[in-house]
Order: sequence, then structure tokens, then C-alpha cells
Amino acid sequence: MDKKAARQIIFFKTRRLPVLFLLALPAIVFLRPFFVAAAAPAANTVFFNDLQGHWARSHITRLAALDAVKGHPDHTFKPDQQISRLETLALFMRSGGFDAESEQLAKARSSSGRPVAGARADLSATPRAPWGQQYLDLAVDKGFLRFDNADTYDFDAPATRLEAARLLAHVLYLLPPLPAPGGEADGNVETAAGFSIDKAFTDEAQAPPGDRACLRALAAAGVMSGYPDGSFRPLDCLTRAEAAVIISGLADRGWIKMAEGRRYIGLISRINTPKGVGELELITPAGAQKFKVAQDVYCCGDGGERSLEQAAGWRAEIILDKSKQVLWVNLLQRKETALATETIRGSVKSLALGKENLLALSDLNCKDRLLPLSWEAALYKNDVLQSFTSLKPGAFLDVHLANGQIKKATVLEVKNISGKIERFDGRRLYLEGKSSGNKPGWFNYYDRARVVDKEGFSRGNAQAGDKVQISYLDPYPGEIDDEIPLEIKVQ
Repeated sequence: MDKKAARQIIFFKTRRLPVLFLLALPAIVFLRPFFVAAAAPAANTVFFNDLQGHWARSHITRLAALDAVKGHPDHTFKPDQQISRLETLALFMRSGGFDAESEQLAKARSSSGRPVAGARADLSATPRAPWGQQYLDLAVDKGFLRFDNADTYDFDAPATRLEAARLLAHVLYLLPPLPAPGGEADGNVETAAGFSIDKAFTDEAQAPPGDRACLRALAAAGVMSGYPDGSFRPLDCLTRAEAAVIISGLADRGWIKMAEGRRYIGLISRINTPKGVGELELITPAGAQKFKVAQDVYCCGDGGERSLEQAAGWRAEIILDKSKQVLWVNLLQRKETALATETIRGSVKSLALGKENLLALSDLNCKDRLLPLSWEAALYKNDVLQSFTSLKPGAFLDVHLANGQIKKATVLEVKNISGKIERFDGRRLYLEGKSSGNKPGWFNYYDRARVVDKEGFSRGNAQAGDKVQISYLDPYPGEIDDEIPLEIKVQ
């Protein structure tokens, strides 16, 4: 590998991808005339008259619920209408978080009237646009776009899927910038991408050889994966629905920042109507939360509209309106009825909540278990639903598994007693001193408890004369001979 190629690979593997912002400004994603604001508010802000049975309906209404898209004054969306090249450019640049940078470049050029120092392209290499010039200038400057003949570029022509893919692959930094006019591309773009982009489409021969890496990079990143028949259809025009699905998918992958505190995913445990006002309870690893339901709530699932009354017992994504009421619900998966097949008792070591939710547990054999939480996992203490974030290291739990995932966890009420072991008699352990209902003097089946050192690591059997701390359950407080030892810690 030559030094030039090596420098390029290092740059694109270490460059931090930009955080993409969808909702930094009102309706910043879909621009005029791509999306026209309604003359008056619709009765339902996520309802469009022409989406019945449309394949992209859930994505479009989802973005509408987040105030990211607006329809036409007649409450239609026109999902299959084509969008222009300029609209596509503005769409991707704005959703890519380049608003501020484009404005800065525009101000710098207008104040000096000359090319900005360090810029990749001068004004003569950039077409003059009827609107959105700042995005066009920045896209050329960053190497997202290149024009062989700026004077003849048709902004109003529909954008093809290939043109959209070419632009998006560079806006997302999946591929290196295009060279400036008269320059040459450095290195191998597939190598520079930093990941495998070897997926081929059945019709990619319709795209120029130099553009095929764009299609493959987007497919590898899960941004534009093509059609079920294995084709990409690069020469087809991009539609409003397809654009909405792309943006919705970027949000799912964390490349676009959703509005804080408006989107939740969890188990809908119940739907109530106290005093005639709808109320939805959602269970997540953070616990149970109750939300009021907007009168014009939209609920969808399995590709069609659903009744909200059917939502109880479903894993769902919900979006709140600006008043923090449930406006949009997408039913994702029905709660499984499978019974727990295994129960593990142990103490918490650590908890990780995020894209994957994992609980590290040390069982009563001192074996560490890394257990995934199912999406419907619930934590209870004294029969009251709790947040998994309330768990502390060392807390004892009973966890119930189904298909290898935690379905339910119960915090155990544990007591502790310290003393010196007097003797062993069969499977009974005696402590020195007098006993009472509140201070047990012996423990049956002590051999079922784990034995650890003062650091919490497994050790051999405890011996008579050892000073110990015993953690135990007391099913019937005030009575004797009912205690269940869990851990014997040798001091």
C-alpha cells in the first residue's frame, strides 16, 4: 500500500461522523415546495387523506407526529409525487446538520465577494439556484457534489435514485469527498469507506462504474437497501414517500437526533379512560409511565390503521405531541404468552441500558451470568413496579427467563446478621450466642448459600470459628426456623 492511500484510509476510519439533526428547526427536513404548510391546522396533525394502504404510511405519519413534515392544504401528502434535484439536495443537507455551516459560508462569500480561503471550489464551479444557494455552495465546497457544466444543470428535474444515493453517500461521509474540478480521486473508495460494501444489485450496471460504490455503501449502512427483488432501480425518480422513509430510517439508526422526551418504546400495559380522558401506561426499563392520549391519536400496526383499544399488551413506539400527549402509536410486537422456563436467584453485578439491555448477575454458585432483558421485562419490589435503573450492585433478585431473556425480575427483601460460626450439625449452621425471633441462631440448608470472601469472591467452605456475615430471607418475620440463607461472607 502506498503512503497516499494509507493516509486516506486512516482519515476515513477515524473521522467522526456528523450527528444529524432532524428537528433543530420547525419542519426543517421537507422544504418548499416539497412540503406545503396547511392553510389551517388539520383535525389530526398526522392524518393525510391519500395514505390509505400506502406502504410508507407509518414512516410518513411518524415524521408528521414529530413536526418534521407537513402536507398540502387539502390534507394530502402526495407520497408518490417526484421531488426535484434541488429539493433533494436541501433535504439531505438540512437533515445532515449543515444549516449553520452553509450560512457561514454564504456570509463569508457575500462579504468578501471572493472565494473563501481553503474552499475546494470557487463560485464559477457552482450553478446559480433560485433558492437554497447556501446548500449548493457548501455541497460543492465539501465535495458532496461535482458539476461538469454548471450552466446547464436543471434544478427542477426530478432527482433519480442514483443522484440521491450519490449525494447521500457523501453527505453521510460513507465515502470520501469527490475531487475538485480538474482533480483526481485518491485511493480506492471501497477501501476508504472503512467497511465492507460488497453487496451487488441486479441492475447496478445501469449506474456508471464510479457510482456503484455509492449504492453499495448505502446498502451496507442500511440507508438505502434497494427492492425485494434485489434491484436498486438507479434511474427511477425519487418520491416523497421514499425520501420520508430514508429520513425515518436514519432516525432509527441514531444518525438523526429525535426531539427530546417525545419518543418512547416499551410495552403498553393498559389503556384507561378515567373521567373520559384517555390514558396510556407504558412499561420500559425505566419503569412505568402514564401519558394522556390526544383526542386525534393515530394508531397503526401491521401496515394499517389500528384501534388504540387493541394496543394493550403490545410493544409499541409512541410519539408525544408538544403538549406531551400521545399523538402517534405504532404497534411493533404482541407480548408473548410463553411462560418462564428458568428462574435464577443471585445478586446484581452491573446493568447496561441502551440499544441492548443487559443485566450481569452473580448466581448462588458464584457464576456470573450476562442476561438480556426482553422488551417486556418488568421489575417488581413488594409487588410494585420499579425502574431497572433503581437496581444497585449487590441487590438480590429472582429473575425469570423465557427463551434466554429476562421476562420478570423481583427484588428480594434480604436481611443480614453477623456473628461467629459455633458449629455445624448435618445441614444446619449454628452461630454463637442466644437466638430470638429477630435474631436467628441457626440456619437450615446453609450449604445452599454461596460462600464468599470479604471482597465477594468465591472461596471454599466456611469453618467453625469463622466470623461471617450471613444474608438471608425471612419469609415469616418474628418466627424461627424459617430463614433461607443466600450468602455467607467470611470476614
